Amino acid sequence: MKKYKFELFADYFQVYIMDAEADDDTSEIWTDEALDLKLGVLPNTLAVGTFRNVDVPVEVEIYESEPDINIQEWDHASKGYFTIKSGSCAVFGCTDYLPDAEKIEIKPGAYAALSLAKGLDSITEGWEAADDIYRVILWPSSIKEYMALKIHENT
Repeated sequence: MKKYKFELFADYFQVYIMDAEADDDTSEIWTDEALDLKLGVLPNTLAVGTFRNVDVPVEVEIYESEPDINIQEWDHASKGYFTIKSGSCAVFGCTDYLPDAEKIEIKPGAYAALSLAKGLDSITEGWEAADDIYRVILWPSSIKEYMALKIHENT
């Protein structure tokens, strides 16, 4: 397992993980379904919805196979599928300058992505300090088409 930690400006309540060489047009990634899932997916891009519009902690974990995750420990969980072709992912806020974005190395291929959020009950306003955290877990997948679905939400 490889683990990366970032503090990203979640401008417009979103951060991205995308193939560093992708040319996906993200202008239409936030469909009604994606907004509900807090996860937008394009062929080579994940858009993770956040619950605050400020700097937020984001962790990315990469596994060789599907990990055993207790999603009951999380307030929100969605799952998506996308592809990495170049072997490098950019991790950034939507208004960050892509060439300056942090990069992580990852084997090319199809991936499942579990987008998790917790500490949501500590949020009083989208711009105030809170204890929310966002984690994206990636592992190789046999599913080669891009899509997303909600798998858990504490209400």
